[in-house]
Amino acid sequence: MADLMDSLYFEEGFSIRLNNDSAPLFLLVDYSTRTYPMNMANQHYHDFYEIFITLEDDAAHLVNGRYLQLHKGDIVFLRPQMLHMSIYPKRSAAQRRIIINYNQSESFPGMEYQSGKIKALFEQEIPILRLPPKYLALVVNKLNDLFMAGKAKESGWQLEVLSRFILFLLEIVRNSRHNIYKEEQHPGLPDLKIYAITEYIDTHYMETLSLREIAERFAMSPFYLSHQFTKLVGMSFVNYVQKVRIRYALQMLSYTGARIHDIIADCGFASSSQFNRTFTAFCHMSPSDFRRMSSNDRDIVISSLDPERSEVVPAAFPPRFKTVPRKRRGFDGIKLGVLAEALAASSADELGQRTVLLGVETLALDIPRCFSSVKSYTELSDKKLSELAAANLDISIIFVKPDERECLAAIRAAAILKVPFVAVLPTADSLSSFCSLISTLDGSAAESGVSLAVIPAVGSAVDGLDGAAELVKLNSDVLFVLNPLLLLHDERENTFSFFEEVFSLLGERVVSLLLSDSLDGHEVNLGKGIMAKTYPRIAALISHSMPLIRASNEPLSIADDILYMRRIFL
Repeated sequence: MADLMDSLYFEEGFSIRLNNDSAPLFLLVDYSTRTYPMNMANQHYHDFYEIFITLEDDAAHLVNGRYLQLHKGDIVFLRPQMLHMSIYPKRSAAQRRIIINYNQSESFPGMEYQSGKIKALFEQEIPILRLPPKYLALVVNKLNDLFMAGKAKESGWQLEVLSRFILFLLEIVRNSRHNIYKEEQHPGLPDLKIYAITEYIDTHYMETLSLREIAERFAMSPFYLSHQFTKLVGMSFVNYVQKVRIRYALQMLSYTGARIHDIIADCGFASSSQFNRTFTAFCHMSPSDFRRMSSNDRDIVISSLDPERSEVVPAAFPPRFKTVPRKRRGFDGIKLGVLAEALAASSADELGQRTVLLGVETLALDIPRCFSSVKSYTELSDKKLSELAAANLDISIIFVKPDERECLAAIRAAAILKVPFVAVLPTADSLSSFCSLISTLDGSAAESGVSLAVIPAVGSAVDGLDGAAELVKLNSDVLFVLNPLLLLHDERENTFSFFEEVFSLLGERVVSLLLSDSLDGHEVNLGKGIMAKTYPRIAALISHSMPLIRASNEPLSIADDILYMRRIFL
C-alpha cells in the first residue's frame, strides 16, 4: 500500500481549478500539506462537494461530530453542509493530502441514474472508502491522469480536466463495492467530548455560552473542561467562542449590508463595546475599517482566522451570504423540530431520548402514524395519553385528518399534552364543507385552549395559495401551518415573488413552517432540490416566532437537515 500511494503524483502547492465555487460548474484539486498545529481549527462546511484523500499513515476526520480514523489511501466523501474538519497527528513532518472541491448544478441530461451513483458515494452513513491495493491502483491511475491534464494545460485543457475527473469518479463508483473500511477505536472520552463541545459552539455561537453551562451540559467539571479544552484546542474556551463569533461577524461585514448593531446581536455579543474590543484583538482594526477595505483585502483577513484554508481554497464555514439578506436573530420562540414518526420510536420515552440525542427542540406528532398500537385518535386510550404526558415531550403540533370525530379526539389529546396547535390537512372535499368543519370545531378547540390550523395543499379543498385566500374570506380567524412545497402547482411558481405574495397575504396567520424539498418528484435533503434558493429568502420573510418542523420521514438525513435549518432560518 505504501509503494502504491507513493506512485501517486503530488506537487506541494499545485492546484487545478475550473471556475469559482459560485459557478454552476466548479472544480478545484488542491495538492498541499497540513501539520499538527492546524488541529482543531473551526469545523466548517460549504455549499459544494469535497473529496479528501490522505497520503499519510495516520490522520483522522471529524464528520458531524463523529471521529473517523484514516490511513494512507483512504478517501472521504463530504456532501454540502456536512460539518467536518481534518485532524493531524503530532509529528514534525507535514501531512500530505489531496482535497477535491466540486459542484455541478444539474445532472447530465438523460444520465440522472448514472449521476445518482456518484452522488450516492456522499450519502453513506460512514462516507469513507478504503480499497484493497488491486482496486486502489485503478483509482490512483485515474487521479494521475487528472494531474497530468492539469499540469500540461494543452489546448482545450479545461474539457480534458473535466473528462479526466469524471473518469476518476467513475472508477471510484465501479470499485466502491470492494470497500473494506472499518471504524477503529476512537480517542479517549475526554477528547470526544471536546470535539462535541467545539461542534456545539460552532452551531450555537449566537447564544449565551459560559464555561459553567457547557460543562454542565456535557457532564464535566468546569476546571477539567477548561484544562482539556486548552490542551486539545490550543486556546482557551473563551477565546475559541470569541473566534467563532468574529468569523461570523467578518462574513456578515463582508458579504451583507447588515448594520453593525444587528451583527452584534446576530453573532452573540453582549454589547457593542465587547464586540469592538474582541474584533480589534483578532483583526487589529475596527469593524468599520474592515468594511472599508477592498474585497480582496477582506478575504485575506477572513483567511487569517482559518489555518485550514489556503489561498487557493474557496471560502468555507461559514459560507458566504451572497445576496440573500440575513434575517435578524432574536425570535426567542422559534424552535427547530422534526416529525415524531421519523424517529421510529416504539415508546414515548424512546421518542424523548432520540429527540435529545438529535438536539431538536420540539416535535410535530401524528399519534396514529407514530405508534402502531394506536389506530386512530378516537381509539386513543387514557393510558397511552398518560404515557405521552409523563414523557414531558415538547410537542408543537398534532396532525389530524379532516374527520369531525377524529378532530375532536385530537383536540382532547392536545389539551392533555399541552400542545398549542392541531393542524388539519384537508382532503379533496369542497372548500365550503371543509370551512364548515373548521367552524364546527372552533368552539371545542377554544374551550380546550387549543388553536386549530389548516395545512393548504395543491389539489385539496384548500388548493394552494388561492385556496388559502378563499378560506380567509370565509373564516377571518383561520390559522395556517405552511409547507411551502405543498403550495406549488409546478416548479415555475417557485419564485421569491410567489412567496412574498404568500407571506403578504397570510402574514401573522402562519403559526408554523413544515420544511421539505424534492427533486424530480423524489424527496431530497433540505436545500438540495427545487427549494434550494427559496428557503433562504423565505427565512427573510418570517416576521415572528414559530416552530420550524422538518417535514420528512427520512431518518438518515435528520442531522444534516437540522443543521441546515439552524444555519438558514436562525
